[in-house]
Amino acid sequence: MKQLIYWVGVVFACGALSSALAGTGTYSGKEMKAVAPVPPECEWTGFYMGLHAGGQFGHSETKDLDTWNFPDKPWGYEESGFNGGGQLGYNFQWHWLVLGPEFDVGYMDLHGHGTEPGSPNGDSRGESDSDFYTTLRGRVGVALDCWLIYGTGGAIGVNYTTRFIDNSAVLPGTGTLDARNSDFDWGYTVGGGVERMINRHWSIKAEYLYFELDKQRFDGVTGGTRYRFDGDTEGHIVRAGLNYKF
Repeated sequence: MKQLIYWVGVVFACGALSSALAGTGTYSGKEMKAVAPVPPECEWTGFYMGLHAGGQFGHSETKDLDTWNFPDKPWGYEESGFNGGGQLGYNFQWHWLVLGPEFDVGYMDLHGHGTEPGSPNGDSRGESDSDFYTTLRGRVGVALDCWLIYGTGGAIGVNYTTRFIDNSAVLPGTGTLDARNSDFDWGYTVGGGVERMINRHWSIKAEYLYFELDKQRFDGVTGGTRYRFDGDTEGHIVRAGLNYKF
């Protein structure tokens, strides 16, 4: 009987000791791991890279600076094409504010052509085309948990060809002319987008960019006379993208 009382006392003493230790917040290693804080699921800070695809549509204008048809009277035509490539960037998140640089590179088809209104025989036309492009932009956004709404702006560069062609030698046409220039033209771009984080690494986005290239100057020679032209190009890019955050 004495032994039974002794062991009951030991059990009650151990229970009391355990309760006291629990009250002081002392845990085993496994229990500590169970209550350790978990990083937020939608943390935007870090390097990322991804792919994008979409299209662009815009407008190009040509101005005759000399006396080929109608000096100093600009006219234009529409252009459109595919836009696609890859992007690389870094996000830094401070509370709800997210900011960082983004660089993208790829293919953009600024393809368009149009006839100059009122040209003799209707044979004076403008053309544009492009292939390689890049942008260097900053992004500033607001994080709403797993959503990011952002604005963006910076520089855009396009490997761009502009032409003015007149292939008529029949009166009352003035002759034949092929004025052109191919160069890597820079300009500016601004826009915005929305991005949704799927999990800790993957996110999808939709983005809009407006761009305007610097003025293009090109010329051609016929009959020993040089004729100069100016070109202006602006457009809109609409695209979707997929990012992987490291």
